[in-house]
Amino acid sequence: MMSGYRNILWLLPVTLLLSWPVWGGVFTRVLVPRGGMNLGPTFAASQAETTGAGFSMEGILFSQLKNGVRDWQIKAKRLYSGEDQDRMQLATVEAQVFKNAERRFVITGKKGEYNSKKKNLIIRNGAKVQAENGMLIQSDTLNYDEQTREITTMAPVQITGKGIDIHGKGMVYDMQQDSYDIRGRVQVDIR
Repeated sequence: MMSGYRNILWLLPVTLLLSWPVWGGVFTRVLVPRGGMNLGPTFAASQAETTGAGFSMEGILFSQLKNGVRDWQIKAKRLYSGEDQDRMQLATVEAQVFKNAERRFVITGKKGEYNSKKKNLIIRNGAKVQAENGMLIQSDTLNYDEQTREITTMAPVQITGKGIDIHGKGMVYDMQQDSYDIRGRVQVDIR
């Protein structure tokens, strides 16, 4: 007969191991994820997105230099592409536009699209442009065209500056001329 604590200690693991068929099934059901979480199809879908159909990256920053001087840069929380590899979709976007290495504008929005062939950036869902001179441009959609150096929109726009508030429908801002062209029925409030 066994006696002492040392002999009893090794009986506990042996008893648990031999009784696994009785209580093991209940224990493993407790560990299964709830809420319809099915890892198999999710993995297959994400793999399909990154092969053939496109790619996805998190936390990106890319810049363009002209003659060794930074021309613009884009930061995004997420970048992904679909069938058209020239059109990159962006989430939580911040674009900075420079002139002679000095930052001129910061363009932000919840969603964006950069077309690498046309060299333009479209910002959607609460697009804002903060200019270094203090002007704030707000619209649902803004388009920055790198080739013409213009920021445009056809949507309703609000421009706020020192003592002035302008509303219109559509706008063209020419960076080279440093001029605004506000379209539609324009309302100007001077404070």
